[in-house]
Amino acid sequence: MENKVKIKVTIAGRVYPLKVTPSEEEHVRKAVDFIDERIKIIEKKYAIKDIQDIQALILLELASELNFLINQNEIETQLMQDKLNQLLHLE
Repeated sequence: MENKVKIKVTIAGRVYPLKVTPSEEEHVRKAVDFIDERIKIIEKKYAIKDIQDIQALILLELASELNFLINQNEIETQLMQDKLNQLLHLE
């Protein structure tokens, strides 16, 4: 089990202290960079200054993308299961 390390990340000007494993740290920092970039894009694209509205739009984008990917994964999994069943019944 990996030991947790303390890190601080800043999102939208607010500092958040976190405890993560060393293997998670890079992923967390990349996620923070992604969020900061999305904040900048949405501020420009929609001329929104209220950080809560920006965060809500980012959450909506991410939830929508996650839902799409989950659905795609389910479809692909079903296709693979169907193929496997076809192959198993060839004999």
